[in-house]
Order: sequence, then C-alpha cells, then structure tokens
Amino acid sequence: MQADENDEAYTTRGKEEEEENVSREEALGHQTPFLYLCNKLAKRGHIITLFAPKTAQSKLVHFNLYPNLIKFVAVAVPHVDNLPPNAETTSDVPYPLHPLIMTAMDLTQGDIESLKADLVFYDFTHWMPSLATRLGLKAIDFCIVNSAMIGLRPNLFQELLLGLELVGMPFLVALKPPIGFDSVGDALPEGFEERVKGRGIVYGGWIQHQLILEHPSVGCFITHCGSGSFSEALLNECQLVLLPNVGDQFLNARLMSKNLQVGVEVEKGEDDGLYTKESVCKAVSIVMDDENETSRIVKSNHDKIKEVLLNKD
Repeated sequence: MQADENDEAYTTRGKEEEEENVSREEALGHQTPFLYLCNKLAKRGHIITLFAPKTAQSKLVHFNLYPNLIKFVAVAVPHVDNLPPNAETTSDVPYPLHPLIMTAMDLTQGDIESLKADLVFYDFTHWMPSLATRLGLKAIDFCIVNSAMIGLRPNLFQELLLGLELVGMPFLVALKPPIGFDSVGDALPEGFEERVKGRGIVYGGWIQHQLILEHPSVGCFITHCGSGSFSEALLNECQLVLLPNVGDQFLNARLMSKNLQVGVEVEKGEDDGLYTKESVCKAVSIVMDDENETSRIVKSNHDKIKEVLLNKD
C-alpha cells in the first residue's frame, strides 16, 4: 500500500491543431489514474507531455499505451532542508516528512509558467487555480483520494503479517513502515522472517500493483480499499479481501462487500474496531477455498463486474 500527494495534470488542444496536451505529475500513488486519463485523451488524438520525477517515470512508462502521443519529461525536485537526498515522492519518505515533499513541489511552479495549454488538470496543488487564471487557462480539479499515506499501528502491522503466516500460503506484502518505525524490517514480529523464509516476502518500497495483480500465480489481493486499489482490484482476476484503515476506505469496503458482494471484509472487534491475526487468516482462507459458498459468490459477482468494466462497447 502506498500513497502520494501533489499531483496535477495539464492538457491542451488536440493533435489536429498541432498543439500539445500537457500533464504533470510529481507524486507516485496518484500517477496511475492520471496516466490513465492521459491514455484516454491520447486515444482521442491529443498530444500529451507528462512531467514526472525521473524515478517515477521508469515505473509508469510500461502503462503508456500511446508512446507516440504521450511524452515523459523529467521534473527536477528541488532540495529543501531535512529532505533526504534523492527523495522525489512521498513514497520515498516516512509520513512525518510528507510536508517536505509538498514544499519541494511548490517550488516547481516556475517550471510550468511558460507552458501553453487550454486545460489544467490538478489534484492537491493549491496554487494551480490562481496560476491557471493568470495564464488564461481553465483549471479542473481531478482529485484522487488516497488515504493510505498513514501507516498502520505497529500492533495491526504485526497482526496482518501473523495472519498471513497462519494461512500457510506463499505471500508478498507491500507496506509502509508502521507508525514509529523507519523500516518494515525493524517492525517485523519476533522470529517471523525465519518462520516464513522461502514463502513470504515483506517489502517496504513501491511496487507495480497492476503487473502483480495480472500475474496468474496471484490468487488473492488484500486491499486497503483506497480509490486506486479499488479500481485495480475490480479489473483483475484475484479474489479480494478487504482491510480498510482510514477515511474513504471504509465506504469503499462496504460498497465492495455489502452492495457489490465482490470481496470479503476482515472482521474487526465490536468494542475496539481492531482486527486480529485470526480474522485475517479467516478472510483469506474463505476466498481461497474454491468449495466455499461465499468464495463462489464473490468470485461470480467480481467476474460480472469486471466484464462490464472492460466492455469497450
């Protein structure tokens, strides 16, 4: 799970007018939806320049469906005091340092003041509307809500990992360090790494969710139900286990488990609202059991919704 802020995209005239559509991204977690938007615009003949930090570009280029129309341009992230070297997005730093990334991004305003555009798509950039007005552009707030930037509590971090250990199946966990820890390795349960050696990996960096979810070996996706993960989950074959943490994630989880019935939510205590390793294990075991009635129902509903979402007619 990861999230980033300070995303914005700029788009201008279509190809037939020999002008460019301009899109700019400085943060990683929201960039996939913005690139999806760029692909949609390119499909209609627009030329797009996508601005993003160099390291982020390498993780996005595989999803550029129109390389002849969408061009990546590197954005230099300015240095600010106390920001670690080479940090370019909020995925590169712990949560307490996120404001420094935002401060650095604010310093890039001058990079776009000379651009010619018709439309500006932006997310959290507070100065974008006033800049767009000054440049004679139209500004559209394309907000990607993603609340995964807040790390788990240490006890919940460990309960999740111990629950996966109980399941007994191979697993990959991608999480930010829990609150109060600098790395995931420092927060692992005692003896955990040795017990799951050879079948379990815990990774604290950024991963390509879409590429992993598309792999035929992946049978279950435990999602925090943020907006980005919500859409990625519905477009893939994996069975879904829902584990919301904060904000809109709870609404998305209820929609997926109660209304759409495409996944199983991890049970939480009525008094404290916390999940346990046993409840994590139970939810995963249900969806991974082909003979379980609930598993069959959520898989059938998921397949139907995916078919509708992928229908190009």
